[in-house]
Amino acid sequence: MKTKRRFIMSLELYLLDFCFSAVPAAVFAMLFNTPLKYVPYAALGGAVAHITRTVCINNVGFGIVASSFIASITISLMFIFLSPRLRVPRLVFTVASIVPIIPGKFAYLTLLSIIQMRNAEETKAGLIESFFENGIITSTVLLAIGMGIAMPALLFYRNRPVV
Repeated sequence: MKTKRRFIMSLELYLLDFCFSAVPAAVFAMLFNTPLKYVPYAALGGAVAHITRTVCINNVGFGIVASSFIASITISLMFIFLSPRLRVPRLVFTVASIVPIIPGKFAYLTLLSIIQMRNAEETKAGLIESFFENGIITSTVLLAIGMGIAMPALLFYRNRPVV
């Protein structure tokens, strides 16, 4: 009987992953003109988001969509409580913090299959299958990230006046 093996990383690899995933969040925070004193918070958010997704995929056994959803909910909740203390809008942090969990590999493979379809002279069935498979994964992960950022805010801010 085959059992599904999960890849469980060592603590050093998790720590390295945590540190390296803070870099793109910090870079995108600077790209979005976040004040320099708030960039470490965005970097921390990106690291927490990526490590949450990694732990959910490797240790819990969730797929990439569910893991990205949980990671974005974690980030949204983290900054719902942290941003009022810093007196900064929540989106200043969350937009930069989700960058490390954007599914770049699947988006790349989707576009690569389109380019290869244009140049292929033989059968294109495998390329069409790759396009739809990777495109659906990319779309659902991005939808899960968006919903994960928005849902906690809808729950916590539902009694606020509009004006």
